[in-house]
Amino acid sequence: MKPAGLRPLSRSHKKWLLDRGLDPDKLEHLWGLQGTELSSRLSWRIWAPVILDGEPVSWTARTIGKGPLRWIHARPDEEALSIKSLLYGWDYVRGSVVVVEGPSDVWRVGPGAVAQFGLVPTDSQIHMLRSVPLRVICFDRERVAQQAAQKLVKQLQSFPGETIIVELESDDPGSATDEEVAELRKFLD
Repeated sequence: MKPAGLRPLSRSHKKWLLDRGLDPDKLEHLWGLQGTELSSRLSWRIWAPVILDGEPVSWTARTIGKGPLRWIHARPDEEALSIKSLLYGWDYVRGSVVVVEGPSDVWRVGPGAVAQFGLVPTDSQIHMLRSVPLRVICFDRERVAQQAAQKLVKQLQSFPGETIIVELESDDPGSATDEEVAELRKFLD
């Protein structure tokens, strides 16, 4: 399931993370991040396993360069479960959850945040989220993302518990200020 060529995060990978206010050593340990260098498909990426019940079931990889594809996900033959049926970070969810778009947003917010790999949730992802008593939706500030957040709230409101939207001053949770992250973490602690 793991692609070939994975290694510990290099200086370049760590610089990319540090430039975004993230602690590479903490992320390596907490999220199992690894790096790639030259490869035919995954050159210069940060590789992240997607874990469910303590087991890796899929993966995603973020470029640290300027390539056209920021994220590449596992192909169906490289995963035990479809990435779109999962929520990145799910194993750290307890009585509340902050729902964001992508894994780098989860890295910034921390444990208790989950990424649905884009704006449109699948039925499987909705099924997972509906079991959490407090659901906080925090998508990017752009209009399309905020419309998707409103739609997700409507999808989840019919289930027991509470669903709210938090809109940040920052463009997205991945670039949130320390103060904004602290405010989001209040929902999780």
